[in-house]
Amino acid sequence: MAPPLKPKQVAAIPMAMAGRALLLPLFAAAALAGAACITVGAASAQDIQRIAAIVNDEVVSRYDVQQRIQLVIATSGLKDTEEMRRRLRQQVLRGLIDENLKNQAAKSQSIKVDKADLDRAFGFIEQTNKVPRGQLGRYLKANQIPEAALEGQLRAEIAWSKLVRRRLGRSVQIGDEEIDEVLARLKANAGRSEHRISEIFLSIDTPEQEDEVRRTTMGLLQQLRDGAAFAAMARQFSRGATAAQGGAVGWVQPGQLSPILDQAIANLQVEAVSEPIRAAGGFYLLQLHERREIAPVGKSSMKLSMKQIILPPVQGADAGAIEAQKQLVRAASQSATGCAGIDAVATQLQAAPAGDLGTVALTDLPENIGAAVKDLAIGRLSAPISNQDTVMLLMVCTREEIKGDGPSRESIVEDLTSRRLATLAERYLRDLRRSAVVELR
Repeated sequence: MAPPLKPKQVAAIPMAMAGRALLLPLFAAAALAGAACITVGAASAQDIQRIAAIVNDEVVSRYDVQQRIQLVIATSGLKDTEEMRRRLRQQVLRGLIDENLKNQAAKSQSIKVDKADLDRAFGFIEQTNKVPRGQLGRYLKANQIPEAALEGQLRAEIAWSKLVRRRLGRSVQIGDEEIDEVLARLKANAGRSEHRISEIFLSIDTPEQEDEVRRTTMGLLQQLRDGAAFAAMARQFSRGATAAQGGAVGWVQPGQLSPILDQAIANLQVEAVSEPIRAAGGFYLLQLHERREIAPVGKSSMKLSMKQIILPPVQGADAGAIEAQKQLVRAASQSATGCAGIDAVATQLQAAPAGDLGTVALTDLPENIGAAVKDLAIGRLSAPISNQDTVMLLMVCTREEIKGDGPSRESIVEDLTSRRLATLAERYLRDLRRSAVVELR
């Protein structure tokens, strides 16, 4: 790394386009985020020496920026073109600046990340992505993902998580009235729809940033429309409390968010992404994943164990081919003899072996699937169900009634604590940004 240069212009940079954590969409369950890192690549020695930014006397090199751009492209589904790299550069650079601030804050409190921490993180990634134990390095290489870059990210987020728990954990207290409010909302919303959503949030730290943040939000929306994965872009660029989880907010009910966000969600189609929404604190992009009815608290529901058959694509789109498949499905449905014989049915349909969906609550199923299996006779195949780009048949193996007592007070406390701590961590990072001295080169 080149020796530090004297700053030509020193300023606290407003980070309207700052990223949070970039984790692979493949690694969605691992709620981790990253730091600037040096990885193997094709950059020249000159690129490694050149400085992109100085953050409180620590350097972010242009090589760091190039490698992070490569990581974003490799994991988000974006096209690798010079134009795309140019569009990503400023977003990525401000993300790396944020990550340096996180590392510096953790270091100031003597926070360390040991080998056991990393082993657990790598093990979790392997487990959630069904990678054989110890084979993560080979898996990353096959997907053109720099291993050293991922390790740097893991180190940074583990250190940040430790710092947040140590510094902020004791300040979070959940009172009985907050728990009662959640329970009352659940009761009041019974029969209405709740929504599973993800978000990308770009904050506005000063009034002067509004136009810049609006333009950045529109740029992210265009990248999503160009094919970028929402979760990957949220991890890289969102400044919301959910960034480390790929923007996943989870299930939200009417009244849980601000009215303007509630209205935007209500107008979205499943899997659609909203236009930029100006709300308190900044701009949002929202993606709707599922919509379902809220079950009344205390009302009985069902727990189902099921199996599925994914039908092979119809060869050709003509009406004759489609009708032939329908006839085959009807014949197979008549011969179905229960879950024990479903593999034979799959063979008859020239499909892959049947998949075991395990046991799920009826209320957790998407609306169209729940309607198809709610009253389906045990051991009989459902009518064909379209689910995105696939067509499937479902079979209920067992059905058990369960009492819907709603969430326990303990689980509500856990959820509220997690949300509160994430919000405090976001504010802490914002304070670090405001007090930082940053020079862009």
